[in-house]
Amino acid sequence: MIRNGDEYRDSIRDGREIWMDGEKVKDVTTHPMFKPIVDIRARIYDMQHDPQTRDDMTYEEDGDRFAIGLKLPRTHQDWHDKRAAIDKVMDDVGGVVTRVGDETVGEMWSLYDGQDVLNEVDPQFSENIRNHIDRVILQDPFHVSANTDPKGDRSKAPQDQDPDMLLHVVKETDQGVVVRGAKYETAAPYANQAFTKPTIANWGNAELSDYAVGFICDLGSPGIRMICRTGFTGRAPAEDYPLANRFDEVDALVVFDNVLVPWENLLFYRHTRAATFIRSTLHRYSAFAFVQRILRMSDLMIGAALFNVRQTGLDKQPAVQEKLAQLAVYREGIHALSLIHI
Repeated sequence: MIRNGDEYRDSIRDGREIWMDGEKVKDVTTHPMFKPIVDIRARIYDMQHDPQTRDDMTYEEDGDRFAIGLKLPRTHQDWHDKRAAIDKVMDDVGGVVTRVGDETVGEMWSLYDGQDVLNEVDPQFSENIRNHIDRVILQDPFHVSANTDPKGDRSKAPQDQDPDMLLHVVKETDQGVVVRGAKYETAAPYANQAFTKPTIANWGNAELSDYAVGFICDLGSPGIRMICRTGFTGRAPAEDYPLANRFDEVDALVVFDNVLVPWENLLFYRHTRAATFIRSTLHRYSAFAFVQRILRMSDLMIGAALFNVRQTGLDKQPAVQEKLAQLAVYREGIHALSLIHI
């Protein structure tokens, strides 16, 4: 199935605990610091239904439509379709957004490729990743990634630092594992779920570690608290800062305070080999989508530079033309890299 914008907004009105500037956010969909970017994500969902963009944003299978960005790629054409969908989004929203879901779901595809590694740990983990890839396609959630750890003393192993700073398992139950710690993540306050995994790889060379845990996290789960940096929206006139006022993708410190992760959401646990594997391979798919964003960002920078030199009457100066040509060369290098991915 494919969701629309209103269904997306309803899905993140789930009682989640979000804080900004010392105040609790009552409704992330209407809060002035979040509303512009939530509206953009909602528009992307609506594009899946819009007759003018539906065929670029979705594909049909067994009589149902699904999001192209979430499709497990198996052919070259799948990659071409994904690129066309990203281009449609960037053209429609009129700017560059980096966290809208298609760029992070690919990290799960890396684990799909590594099922032999997961099977060595526990065949259930391999089954879990297959189930979650299917579920993402069927339910069309806004999926992000929770990677970055709080920065403590990185010369020390996790267990030698503040034990509750880095995310780790504190106990097992019949329902799943209970985790505690924190992660930094862009867009978490207005996303549905996150592939949560370790960034660090310093487990003291231990074969088993409570810090080597990866799972799909429902961001509305009890015990999760999100502490956000101040947004840029509304801090200055939109006429002077059009990008900051509309495309601010808010970052958050996501605190896990004894959060239950069901066994079926666990993708690896304790075995450091699986954690090391995902750290070394997750870029294989997600890099494609980020290169597409960088390509659009380079277009934006070239346009700004060209506007500036024309405004100041320098566009005929050979030295300035050389600098503009260098920017164009950089841009084409990024474009070539995006084609290599395909």
